[in-house]
Amino acid sequence: MHLSNAGLPGWVWFLTGLAAGVFGSFLFYLWRDVPVDPAVSDLAGKPATELLSPNVEEMKWDFYDIFPKSEVPIVEEYAGDGTREKVEGPHVYLLQAGSFRNADDADQLRAQLILLGLDVFTRQVKKDGTTWNRVLVGPIDSATEMNRQRRKLAEANIPSIALRVSP
Repeated sequence: MHLSNAGLPGWVWFLTGLAAGVFGSFLFYLWRDVPVDPAVSDLAGKPATELLSPNVEEMKWDFYDIFPKSEVPIVEEYAGDGTREKVEGPHVYLLQAGSFRNADDADQLRAQLILLGLDVFTRQVKKDGTTWNRVLVGPIDSATEMNRQRRKLAEANIPSIALRVSP
């Protein structure tokens, strides 16, 4: 058998069409003769408004009111020597985002944090005869807000240290 310039022989086209027709008929059979689920058959003729539960309209979402009130205050902390001490009164938090010997490096990080929408300031500290320029975020009034800002810093790949200071 020799193939001519006309393309494939006719019997190949016939078998391809036959296979496509049989497959299409099979898919139509599956689509049309799907068995009915008895639990769903009762609901098939009803409008959607009848299917809604009356409890859905009465449900109130008070999660946003409850969650901020569920903050647990810290009663004890560990002191520098490892002993427990009782925490008295309200405290203000700061996040130290960096400490640099060069003031320009501190200002560069400060500018980057301002672009993130954080309240930032720098403070010079003398330690062992060396001047350090600390980049601090805050003041922050609650531990919840501190954790939010700390997460923002972490998303920007900036490590931070939480500092608790008395107001």
